[in-house]
This record gives sequence, structure tokens and C-alpha cells, in this order.
Amino acid sequence: MVAVHLASPVVTRRFGRVLAGLLRPPAVVTLHGELGTGKTTLVRAALRALGARGAITSPSFTMAQSYVGRGGTRLHHLDLYRLSPGDDAALFAWSDYLDGESIVFVEWPEAATMELPAADLGVSLAHETLTSRNASVLARSALTSELMAGLAGAGISATVTSESPAQAGEAS
Repeated sequence: MVAVHLASPVVTRRFGRVLAGLLRPPAVVTLHGELGTGKTTLVRAALRALGARGAITSPSFTMAQSYVGRGGTRLHHLDLYRLSPGDDAALFAWSDYLDGESIVFVEWPEAATMELPAADLGVSLAHETLTSRNASVLARSALTSELMAGLAGAGISATVTSESPAQAGEAS
């Protein structure tokens, strides 16, 4: 697990760009954290870094937004906050997003633990102060060293920890 200090929204956006640099389709990124911890800010920055253009809106009410990135890469942002586990999750159009050729960001993945594949990156965000956050990132082992190098190159403080992976999702 990688612990990351995000001193401001600017650093959170920089962190999103670093994460985007690690991703190749197919990829699933899960985002955990209370309301207001910066999940959507992080996803917006990653989507921009992946080449999404135009307005990038939160899918809080629509549950899904799709974009086209560089090279035609399909990018999806799912917000499952309003989805109930069980029947609601089972009826969601997963095949439209988890198609094996897209990069998918999933906020509030707890609603769909049975439907979602293991995450390539699991990010857990927590409030520290009004403007700063702490992030825990669980990455597939092949991505951890790339993540640490990307964070160092972006001037973002991070350490490898041995904390429980449950804090950042189910990346393996």
C-alpha cells in the first residue's frame, strides 16, 4: 500500500494525472472515501490527463459518464452512490462499461462488490484538514514502483506502508 499526502486540491489534481499515467485499457480504478474527500476532483484530473475533452461532469445523478480519450480510448466514470447492493447492482448495465477495452473509474464501489472485477488501482481518500487529504493506494504489484516514481517526479510525498489493503479497495 502507498500512503500519499495531498496538501491541497492542486496536489490532488496532480495526483490524478500521475495515476492516469499508469493506466492502460482495460483498467478499473476504485475510489473510496466520504463525501467531499476529492474523489471526483481526482477522476476529473485523470480523465483530462487521459485526453478527455469538453465538460467533465460528475455522474452523481446519472451514475455514469463516458468520454473518449487519446487514441480513441473509452473512458468511463461511474458513481454508484445511489445504487443499492443486490438487485439494483445486478440490474446495472455493467457490460456497457466493463468491456475489456476501457479505463473505468468507480466511485462508491461498495455497492457492487459482486459485479466489479478486482481493481487495478484502489484509492481511498480521507479528510485531514479543510483542504488537505490523505490517500491510500493499493496497486497491482507491477504498478507500485511506477506509482512511486511518478509521485516522486510530480513532487508528491508518498511512502510504502504495510497497512491493510481493505482501506484502498480490492486491487491485487
